[in-house]
Amino acid sequence: MPNAQTAWKPALLALLAAASAAAADEPAPAAPEAVSIEIRGVRARDKAGQSSLTREELGRVPGTGGDPMKAVQVLPGVTSVSDASSEPAVRGARPSDNLYYVDFLPVGYLFHTGGFASVFNGDLIRRFDMYSAAWSPEYGDALGAVFDLSLRRPRSDRIGGKLDFSFVGGTLLVEGPLSSELSFFLSGRRSWFDLVVRQVEDEDEGVSFTMPVYSDVQGRLLWSLDDRNRLRLDYSRAADRIDFSVRPDARIAQQEPVLAGDSRDRKGYDSVAVVWDGDLGAWGAHTLALGHMVTRQSTKIGSAGRIDAELATDYLRHQALWTLGGAHDLTVGASLQRQRVDLDIDFQDPRCTEFDPDCDLTSAPRVQSVQSSSQPLADLYVNDRWRLSPAWAAIGGLRYSRDGHLDRSHVEPRLGLEWSGPANTQVTAAVGRHNQAPAIDQSLAEIGNPRLMRLRSTHATLGVGQRLGGGWSWRAEVYGKRFTDLVVADPDTQYRNGASGTARGLELLVKLDPGGRWSGFASVSLARAERRNDVTGERFAFDFDQPLIANLVGQYRLTERWQFGAKWSVHSGSPYTPIVGTGTYPDGRVRPLYGPINSERLPPYHRLDLRVDARFTPAFTAYFELINAYNRKNVAGYRYSADYSSREEVYQLPLLPSVGVVYAF
Repeated sequence: MPNAQTAWKPALLALLAAASAAAADEPAPAAPEAVSIEIRGVRARDKAGQSSLTREELGRVPGTGGDPMKAVQVLPGVTSVSDASSEPAVRGARPSDNLYYVDFLPVGYLFHTGGFASVFNGDLIRRFDMYSAAWSPEYGDALGAVFDLSLRRPRSDRIGGKLDFSFVGGTLLVEGPLSSELSFFLSGRRSWFDLVVRQVEDEDEGVSFTMPVYSDVQGRLLWSLDDRNRLRLDYSRAADRIDFSVRPDARIAQQEPVLAGDSRDRKGYDSVAVVWDGDLGAWGAHTLALGHMVTRQSTKIGSAGRIDAELATDYLRHQALWTLGGAHDLTVGASLQRQRVDLDIDFQDPRCTEFDPDCDLTSAPRVQSVQSSSQPLADLYVNDRWRLSPAWAAIGGLRYSRDGHLDRSHVEPRLGLEWSGPANTQVTAAVGRHNQAPAIDQSLAEIGNPRLMRLRSTHATLGVGQRLGGGWSWRAEVYGKRFTDLVVADPDTQYRNGASGTARGLELLVKLDPGGRWSGFASVSLARAERRNDVTGERFAFDFDQPLIANLVGQYRLTERWQFGAKWSVHSGSPYTPIVGTGTYPDGRVRPLYGPINSERLPPYHRLDLRVDARFTPAFTAYFELINAYNRKNVAGYRYSADYSSREEVYQLPLLPSVGVVYAF
């Protein structure tokens, strides 16, 4: 969990991180994705560091509330420290260090506020792939992982759709043909927490908040020009809002007086793009996209101030896949982007990073800045998968990226090797260099250091897997990552590249594919992730370090109408920084004194989720879930008294029922 341990700080840091992401730390607008599967069918994919789930595997994982994207939390290497957030942290990196693609196009963010739902209708998802190390250079610049989501085509037989009502919201999907060459789908969803309970008040704590409100839309117009060419117009948007208020006499207001008053958080994005998928016959295929995306964030925290940020991205990208001589699968691509950042900030900025546990907002200097900047970005890449023999394949790639804002260029290699052995055995190895831009609030003039370098990492992975009979398969992988040029606060330059980190681990995934009565999978991760402040020499566990993570998911199909499922998850307690004493701030407030960063851990986490799926008619289905079925009191953190002399545990989700119904028409 985050280093700061008072009750308000995790929420505040999350809002600040979201505001920073809206301005520049967006993973999505980085680079083209894979060639459209609609044209090529299943293409050759890099195997090293890859985890994949189909729509059928994603759709009925217990505890997801019917949202298949929340099932990514059970994949090997994925860490989640809170039931209130579905955003994945992968192999020693933060959720903001990931890239997200949806059929070649960027999205502003993947999960709504609170982690209750992803921003895409689960019924539209066809396949999900995660690449967690040394991925192909066709994917963009990031340190964490690549999440590659494929949507299905609109139906072409008739106009139809679905109504989906769940515990968290309602969804309407309409799709079908407009002519023999033209088809579409349009999906819209809205939460209804606020329609049931508008406001929650905690009189003892002196805090009240409105229920989170979210909505999203996805639309696609698909035009089959001929047998080899398709044109599609894609649109997506999402919006989230939440408001809360803190009384002046509240405990957290005594600790941080600037938190008193009304606060709000708003975020959203709109994305539209035209994509041309073309089949080159025996030569290969290509994809060309022209798009525009705007991401917005508006945050106000009591009297601490406000942050309003907008990031507008225009992009042109092209990618081609050629098969040469029967032995080479060559991928070549490029993209040009222009990002315009508009920032209006009037906020008390403590300049906290993961290396600073003492993050006091009230005593922080106030920063005021209104600025706009234009940031050109470009990249070129080439990747060749060379079939050396029926058993061996070598992968070699090179990626060039240019950051016009920081005036930095990087040329990074990616190398891999695959061996297909007897008994359906496959061994893979890969190594690659990666980079990522620092958060925009850390690199802009006036509020940051425009001379920062981009963050760097080196990934290496070795895996072995086997496909057995009866739908069984297994895969084990060891990996190592080295992070450099991480950002720390600096009294002279505000921020500097002065930290590093490591991550290493062993992962095992065993799957039983759907098809029979039983299906499911088990994943186990043994890992360690550390950070080092290179200025002070201090070394400590990473915020998302969990040495043991295990997930067991099983489904049993009793009949065509009834299916039962269970998911049991267990992981090590998250690290946190203890408060070991108190002092006094210059204004007379009690000041917490922190021990070594992340030197203690919360109790271990474990939870059982149960699910029943029922198909009453071909058009009407329903599910029932029991989340945290044995009501485990998993500790999310600690809430301290106003003078930090005592603390009490704060718990994650209790036993919680969830119901959903779907009607197809």
